[in-house]
Amino acid sequence: MKARIFLIAILMLILVPGAFYPAPACADSASPEEQNVYSNETFVRLVKKYLSDDGATIDYAAWKDSPEDLQALDQQVALLANVSPVNDPDQFPTAATKRSYWINTYNTLVLQAVLEYWPLESVQDVKISVSSRLVPGKGFFYDRKVIVGGKKTNLYKLEKEVLKTQKDPRLHFAFNCASTSCPVLRPWEWTDEQLDQAGREFINNQHNVLVETDSVMLSSIFKWYKKDFPADILVYLQQYAEPSLKQELKTAVDGKYKIRFETYDWSLNASSLPPSDGELSANE
Repeated sequence: MKARIFLIAILMLILVPGAFYPAPACADSASPEEQNVYSNETFVRLVKKYLSDDGATIDYAAWKDSPEDLQALDQQVALLANVSPVNDPDQFPTAATKRSYWINTYNTLVLQAVLEYWPLESVQDVKISVSSRLVPGKGFFYDRKVIVGGKKTNLYKLEKEVLKTQKDPRLHFAFNCASTSCPVLRPWEWTDEQLDQAGREFINNQHNVLVETDSVMLSSIFKWYKKDFPADILVYLQQYAEPSLKQELKTAVDGKYKIRFETYDWSLNASSLPPSDGELSANE
């Protein structure tokens, strides 16, 4: 009898793989089609929960302490790995829905990366490869791989590709790189009105645009992505500037003021930074 039971068990293992193993924890009753229906609700809910009122900082420590919200973010990232306007265009019928997807996908993946390496003082502290120990930011933006719509990429390439296809300089006011000098994080759908609002918020911040006696100090974003903006950057900025700043920019154009660029602050946009314990590697 024991031999017969043993033989039956062996046959079941061969003919019915997984017969004696529980279903994966992530399995649920939803069909594959339902699991791949794009929604931005999870991202919006989580960001609103942990974002400061002004959008400048995020409570990563509290988020890291919530297994439920970490799992929710991971599930959203898994959805983004399967669905994009490229491999499922029917879900993104308009330019606005595509744009919203790309902006919030980039920001979602940045959040997940920060939480993966938390505690963290700066995204530049992530060291994955030997070269990333020499090139600040390479570990976080280039070495760490992500999957979007079935395609393996990284944050650096994803941003470049989106900027190339969208051809809208206002996206630079929407992408958040989890650093103090970045545009603030917003849980938005990114309509044209919201993009313009983000532009006004960024440009009227003296840390990003400041007219001095004979020069104009600009965010380094305008230097790094110079080709994405109109050639006469000071004229471009005027459309978003408040009246006083607009007049100062006009004076700067007429006076041929020199343009200089602020040093970028790469400290993490965290509501509180952890004690300094040195650099973090992929294995730590």
